[in-house]
Amino acid sequence: MKGTRKIKKWLGLNEQVFFKNLPYVLFLTALGFLYITNSYYLEETVREMDAIKNEINDQNNEFVITKTAVSLKGQRNEVVNKVEELGLRESKKPPFQLDEIKIKADRKSLED
Repeated sequence: MKGTRKIKKWLGLNEQVFFKNLPYVLFLTALGFLYITNSYYLEETVREMDAIKNEINDQNNEFVITKTAVSLKGQRNEVVNKVEELGLRESKKPPFQLDEIKIKADRKSLED
């Protein structure tokens, strides 16, 4: 008992000091709790951001791969090879633009 009194006296603790500083101690405890809670929330948010960033990178890689594949399949020689399998061949005549006058003349000749 004397040992605890000596320790209390040495630390300056008695019932009046304890109850006088109790609101301050509770305030510091609440701040510590909020600090710990906020750090856990922040770590979870950072993990979610990293996961989303990785997902965006994966989607971007998939887009580039798909775009490259479509680009390769759309090249002239690939299209010609696929069309030849269907029995079609490339036209020897170059493409031309239809004039409005020719279209009207063709319609009149069909009507006659």
